[in-house]
Amino acid sequence: MHKYITIFMIAISLIIVSTAANAFDYKNWIPLLPESIGGIEKHGDPSGMNMEKSGQSWSLLRQKYSDAEGNNIRLSIVTGSNAPGIRKFETMQQFNMETPEKNIKTLDIAGHKAVLELNKKGGESNLLILAQEKTLVVIDTASFDNEADIISLAENVPLSKIADSVN
Repeated sequence: MHKYITIFMIAISLIIVSTAANAFDYKNWIPLLPESIGGIEKHGDPSGMNMEKSGQSWSLLRQKYSDAEGNNIRLSIVTGSNAPGIRKFETMQQFNMETPEKNIKTLDIAGHKAVLELNKKGGESNLLILAQEKTLVVIDTASFDNEADIISLAENVPLSKIADSVN
């Protein structure tokens, strides 16, 4: 009987440790947020959340950036297999598409897979960068409608540090 209790306690401990190891706290990313992106400064405090449901967990951090000319950027970092945007990225990275309104193309940014969703008509464009498996960095902006300008925004984001923070 003592043997079964010991095995049960070891199994429960492993489950608890495994769950804790998979959890991530969005607050760990706050020190990694750049002070500015493309010369546009942080605006306000970051917002974030940690979510857990049915044994699945994900974390999200968002920071707004703006300048006096009205340029706005939102930087989001998300991790977790069921996190918002992960499935969208997985689908979008499988194709390139161009219409009169949008251009969607896969890219490589600093050694990371990426997808640019460029709105040619001046609406919101998105740059999704896979920092690490199941960790996505998203730059959203309606202030830039040029592919090169949007891609250059990623230069100020510490992609490798973000990827390393999740390991």
